[in-house]
Amino acid sequence: MELPEDIYAGILKRLPVKSLARFRCVCKSWHRLITSPSFIQLHLRFNRRNRIILSRFCDTLLSLGPEDTSALPPTPNNNTISGFEEAVELDFDLVRNLPYYVKGQCDGLLCLVIKDGGDGALVIWNPCIREYKRLPLPQDFRSTREVLGLGYDSSTGDYKVVRAPSNYCRVKCRDYQPQVQVLSLRSSSWRKIPDQDTPPFFIEHFLQATAVNGGIYWLGEPEGAVLRWEILRFDLAKEKFKVVQPPPRELDRRNSIPWLGPLEGSLCVVRTQRLSFFDVWTTKDDETWTKLFTIPSIPGPEAYVLGPEAHVPLCFTKSGAVLIGVRGVGLATYHPSENKLRRLAVDGVDRWFQEIACAETLVSPHATARQLQEHHRTSHSLWQLFNGFKDGIAGYFSCSSGEMSRLR
Repeated sequence: MELPEDIYAGILKRLPVKSLARFRCVCKSWHRLITSPSFIQLHLRFNRRNRIILSRFCDTLLSLGPEDTSALPPTPNNNTISGFEEAVELDFDLVRNLPYYVKGQCDGLLCLVIKDGGDGALVIWNPCIREYKRLPLPQDFRSTREVLGLGYDSSTGDYKVVRAPSNYCRVKCRDYQPQVQVLSLRSSSWRKIPDQDTPPFFIEHFLQATAVNGGIYWLGEPEGAVLRWEILRFDLAKEKFKVVQPPPRELDRRNSIPWLGPLEGSLCVVRTQRLSFFDVWTTKDDETWTKLFTIPSIPGPEAYVLGPEAHVPLCFTKSGAVLIGVRGVGLATYHPSENKLRRLAVDGVDRWFQEIACAETLVSPHATARQLQEHHRTSHSLWQLFNGFKDGIAGYFSCSSGEMSRLR
């Protein structure tokens, strides 16, 4: 019995990237389907599985799945949950034993800057499908000290890398000329935006960019100010900057926004309150802010050293708990119903430098986003591509172990 083509699509779009990568070797029709722009777009829209990427600066990256921790038993002190899944090493030779930073991510693509002893390397990498693309370096590039962001411009259907003014370069580099440059993955060439559109803000080079709501966001320090941070947005379609007004201050009257990042497709910021707890706010339109919850500092003596600004919300688990990175301590979980922060033990890793919540996608750094929006224009219809579904099982089980290992 033959099923309608949309039934096949409905089945495959629910599968994780790891399984789809294996299924590419089932048969030619399956390979055409899974690598087709239309299916990649369908999978991207439907499948929002996340991985936590742990960056170790001069060591390989690690991948960690944010499984549901609600059923995990706490340790005797009731402040630590044990048994979280083991972190897996990502085999990426370009970063092995070299200093590097993850500058941002979008749709499963990571933007990395690597200090390789020369001028440096700028790389877009999808760790799920193990594909990367080296980008040309902009003029006067200063390796890991640069501020960069990666985002998706829906008006052109392309991914863009944005180079923004660096606070480190302003302080340390003689004759530093702040400028904003943009590179599209389709063209792979840099172009400078007009000087009048370069904002009088400088960004710390270690801050990750946040790509949501059609823009790239950073915390920027106004020229002439000291430790006063503003939310800076770069509109990817208009290629213009603007300052986004922060959420209400409530109890703490200081301008205390120590962190911003993505959370469930929205811009998320942390606002400290009285140095003992912090509020998590989100917005989808840069104007209307919603407070999700208020989280206490992690129990123990570290709370007095770190402060609430060291807490980074990453993603939600299936049970509704939020996974949080705590600088210098590790990972923790917070469930609003319990109003308690618990440390999370992670096997296979004892230290890392950055945490990145990264979607699992099939997006290739070599394909343009416009292709993801177009219908598959080949002589094979979608029905013909799915026609191999019935016949491909035998091919799947006869797939060589070497090919399966390569795609895993």
